[in-house]
Amino acid sequence: MYLKVIIVSFVVLLLGALIGFLGFPLLFQELVKRSINLKPGSESRQLWQQLPFPMIFKIYVFNVSNPEQVEAGDKPKLEEVGPLVFEEWKDKFNVQDIEAEDAVSFNMRNTFQLRSDLGLSGQQLITMPHPLLQFMAMANLGQPHETQAAVAMGLELIFKPSSAFVTATFMELFFEGIWVNCDQEHPAAQAICQQFQAGAVPGAGNHTNAGNFKVARSRSKGSTVGRVLQFNGADELQVWQDTNTSSCNRLRGTDATIFAPFMRPQQGLWSYSAQLCRSLSPTWMGRTSYKQLPAQRYELNFGSPRLEANLSCYCTSYPDDCPADGTMDLLRCSGSPLIASLPHFYQADPKLLDDVEGLSPSKDKHASILIFEQLSGTVLSVYNRLQFSLKVSPVQHVRVLSQLRSLAMPLFWIEESLQLDEKFTAVLHKKIFGVLNKNNLFRWLAIGLGSLGCALGGLFLHLRRNDAKRVGVEEDKIEA
Repeated sequence: MYLKVIIVSFVVLLLGALIGFLGFPLLFQELVKRSINLKPGSESRQLWQQLPFPMIFKIYVFNVSNPEQVEAGDKPKLEEVGPLVFEEWKDKFNVQDIEAEDAVSFNMRNTFQLRSDLGLSGQQLITMPHPLLQFMAMANLGQPHETQAAVAMGLELIFKPSSAFVTATFMELFFEGIWVNCDQEHPAAQAICQQFQAGAVPGAGNHTNAGNFKVARSRSKGSTVGRVLQFNGADELQVWQDTNTSSCNRLRGTDATIFAPFMRPQQGLWSYSAQLCRSLSPTWMGRTSYKQLPAQRYELNFGSPRLEANLSCYCTSYPDDCPADGTMDLLRCSGSPLIASLPHFYQADPKLLDDVEGLSPSKDKHASILIFEQLSGTVLSVYNRLQFSLKVSPVQHVRVLSQLRSLAMPLFWIEESLQLDEKFTAVLHKKIFGVLNKNNLFRWLAIGLGSLGCALGGLFLHLRRNDAKRVGVEEDKIEA
């Protein structure tokens, strides 16, 4: 009898260990991976196609308080103004499923709704580098002398500039636009106005179209759900100068609105940013928690193209002409002389801070942070922060720009944030961690009961055998 108890207990123990530690985790992982896909009708497809709640989008602008002195070659004095707060609704349109490739193509759109109750009204006056005059003049500094002279003539005819700066309201600068007199017949002026109309000069705007993506709908050989397969019809970018040690044109990761489940930190959280013409992966900073859910913390850093071989293709001419540490030159990407970095040049070359006054980088305010739940591939919280600066150089052909210092002039920075509330985290806890907790209870209960059964069975079997030996000895004594 006791031997049977030991055998049954050992089987229970073994099953608890095999199912609890091996069988169920593998089955659970497979079921989660299958359930998260972008096929029509799936729950994840609905959330991916149109986010049911808005992100909060904030803009902070740097007001230049000494524009006349800056024109004469002095250091800029900046005052941060903001935030201008919007609800940002993300959706995808022109969605087409490609069954043969198990893929889906779409265009991504952002729609902004002003929330003046959460920030500024947008009617505040801001003085900043003229976003048409300076951008166009400096974007052509690398062109032949004749081209620069023609651009300078066209800018003079259009703007008749008396200052390198413009004073306008928040909304005019970022959404409504600045009035430009393009009623000029000179070819140089007409060429510039055509570029304005084509959107060569960046700015914010409603219903912004980020481009056409093609992504994988589900997990398959060599691919994960949401992985970008093509952007604007191309398998890779034609923007950067790839080298033997780097491949900046490669499309890596997702469109940042979905991530595959069970992503390990060493794999990185890669996503493609059309705004930066670049695939990015934030750095894993360690484990954390969010509303009682275990999570992983990631932070973005642009790195050092001069020192990191895999980033050398972001240099104009490696190693002599590379972006400063912690920054990215966007001229090849957008055609505008812009520099991307974290706000206030956080984690960037200290010289950038020395070139201007009024910046104060802080990890709490300016780090770009993502809190990620890796089992379900869910972004629990994100603070996506990015600063845009103008790469300023003196332009001899334009009088008001001829004495400017060479520096990176901060223009504005944005914060795109989202924090899942307890309603969503409760669902996640129930579907993922509730199931895992039940498995934990089962396996430890089975192991505990099996171990106890084996121990008690062994103990009673041992005692029974001892009793049998004692009885046998006593019978021998009696016979003797």
